Amino acid sequence: MVKIYIYYKSDFGKAPDKVRMQGLAIADNPLGPFKKHPLNPVITSGHETSLFPFRKGVAAMVYKDGPEHNTIQYAEDWVNFEIASITELMPYAGAPYVADAFTNTQDGRGITWGLAHFIGMGKRGEYHSMLVRFDCDLSLDVHDPTMKQHRVNHKPDVYFRQGLNKAQRDRIEKQNAELTGE
Repeated sequence: MVKIYIYYKSDFGKAPDKVRMQGLAIADNPLGPFKKHPLNPVITSGHETSLFPFRKGVAAMVYKDGPEHNTIQYAEDWVNFEIASITELMPYAGAPYVADAFTNTQDGRGITWGLAHFIGMGKRGEYHSMLVRFDCDLSLDVHDPTMKQHRVNHKPDVYFRQGLNKAQRDRIEKQNAELTGE
């Protein structure tokens, strides 16, 4: 019997304690009815989560938000995800190209590239996105050790550019003045 799995993003609570997670609903028919899985949430993080068939199960790139952000997870049974890797440079809202996604594969081969998007690419007051290609080795058919290095080294100016905004600097300056009595 064919089962239809739908993974969805959900939030619980309110900021600043809001929890973002991924749930699963299953049906026998694409038109439903769908029943939420009793083990929800199946992933306890992720704003942009991309899933793809891998080996006998499913892999998930979990990006942004939550204690498991910036991880790649795997569930052989398509439900019980475990962290397979922690990453330092995840594609933003990655949309992987999955060559065998709709082939009824019993042995998902993984991914080597996809599209992602960057937001806020305009000048001050403008707002637009840019689609970009990302490349990776999350595949059973490619072995590229340079894509599996565990360290992303940025030049110091990348870190210094992050900075604090004016409101944050003012708050810290006020706290320092209160502490020193100035």
